[in-house]
Amino acid sequence: MPTPAPVAADSTGLPDSVWVTKVRDSLRDYPQYTTETWTADGTNGAVSVTSAPLKVAKPPINITGDILSGTSSLSVRDNTAGTNYAVITSGTPSATQVLVNHDTGEIQWATAPTAAHAIQLSYQYCRWTDQSITNSLYEGLRAMFPRAGKTFTDTTLQIQVDTWDYSLPTPFQDPRSRLLAVEVADPFIPTEPFKPALSGWERVGLTTLHIPWAQRYSPVARLRITGWGPYLTLGDLEPQLHDLPVWYALGSLLPKQETKRIREDTLVPLAGTGGQQPTLHLQTGDYFERRFEQALALLARSPGPSARVPLVSVYQRRRY
Repeated sequence: MPTPAPVAADSTGLPDSVWVTKVRDSLRDYPQYTTETWTADGTNGAVSVTSAPLKVAKPPINITGDILSGTSSLSVRDNTAGTNYAVITSGTPSATQVLVNHDTGEIQWATAPTAAHAIQLSYQYCRWTDQSITNSLYEGLRAMFPRAGKTFTDTTLQIQVDTWDYSLPTPFQDPRSRLLAVEVADPFIPTEPFKPALSGWERVGLTTLHIPWAQRYSPVARLRITGWGPYLTLGDLEPQLHDLPVWYALGSLLPKQETKRIREDTLVPLAGTGGQQPTLHLQTGDYFERRFEQALALLARSPGPSARVPLVSVYQRRRY
């Protein structure tokens, strides 16, 4: 799929699902719904060492959504009793819940379903779940910094009475981030411009900004902090960097298929039509990893023509 609009902006603001879809387009791995029916025997399916869990025919079960709020695509229903079960991924299920391992496709109840009851399972199956793809995308996002980062501006810090230490906003708490400027507006109203703050402010550790002159301003003053830090979400990326996490994710996911081949070393090698040579996934993953690294290297090149507007000195900015 093409890079969505906007074409040029400080960030796209797009949801994580856009990047997940692009990775799936490259892998040709699209989740598909399927329905299975299992007839309970009254013994298996319970959380017990003497009871075997129910296992879906086509694991893994897809987890849809982003890295923080992913939800299971699985629905479980007892058609005979007319009961729907809520899906949980950890802990002990209650009478109205089922415990699911999305990777293996195993499903367990608190007690085994009643014998002869028809249990209907509906879920999305795929090779790579949305969650695993999203994890790889965010690995790529973290790998981009400090070679590629974003300039952030924050105006949430307000001067407090008898307070000289302030917690830095999240983008500036990375060990490799940089604070570029601290400005102040006193009072914080539309008609009052931000002015360069007095010198002497200091970053203490990773999370604290020390301002020795803080009490020279009123409690209605507001700070404006400008700095350089890592991208926090995929939507923070500018359109020109849209594809980099995709290439990293492909370079991370494809070699994992080679791990499966190694684990299944007792299988007869495929030959002819449909066969895949050993290390093919490793080679393809290495190709995408090189594209990722080459794109980051190009970011170090000199930018285009600079602005012809003369720079404003600190002395000039203090004319207010």
